[in-house]
Parts: sequence; C-alpha cells; structure tokens
Amino acid sequence: MKVPSIRCKLVITVLAASMLAATSLPSYSGMIGTQEALAEHDHSADRDKLQAFLDRDDVRAQLLAMDVPPAAAKERVNALTSSEAASLAQRIDTLPAAGALSGNDFVIILLVAILVALIL
Repeated sequence: MKVPSIRCKLVITVLAASMLAATSLPSYSGMIGTQEALAEHDHSADRDKLQAFLDRDDVRAQLLAMDVPPAAAKERVNALTSSEAASLAQRIDTLPAAGALSGNDFVIILLVAILVALIL
C-alpha cells in the first residue's frame, strides 16, 4: 500500500476545511413583498425612459455637439443607481416642452457631461 505524499495530504485537508466552512454558512429565504416587486419594476421603467430619451435624434445630436458619444451616455445611464435613475427620469418629465432650463438643471447637466468626459 502506497502512502500519500505531503502535497496530497495538504490538498485533502484544504478541501475538507473548505467543505466544512461552506456548510456552516447561514442562509435566508423568504417571500418578496409586493412593494419590493413593484419598486424593482419601477426602476426598470425609469431606465427604459432614460434610454428612450437618449435614443431621440435631437438628444443624440446635442451629445455629439458636446463630444459625448451616445454609447458612453447609455453606459452611464446603466451605471446609475436606482434612486439616481428615478430622479433623472422625473426631471425629464417635469422639463418644459420648449426646453427652457433652470439654473439648477443646467448645472446638473453640466456636471453629468463633465463626468462622462472624465470617464472617457
């Protein structure tokens, strides 16, 4: 009978320890509430609204005029947190149709453009 080498014993010990550690991890399962399910749906609707806004020809032309590739802007929208996407989607809905921006709106758009430019 052949005696296992030290390397083999070490591998067996590490595997046994990792299996024991994995079985002792706590787990949680529970029902997803209605509010949580609806909140997740609303977040995807906000992102869809922002993506549709970026798909508009006039918005794409303005992004290109500011040297921001539309694909980069879409990546940044995907990187927004849920609350940021909801806030931005709400602001798009409240902007006047003529495009008149308040001072705060202009500052926010300028900051987003600078962030996109810095990332590139």
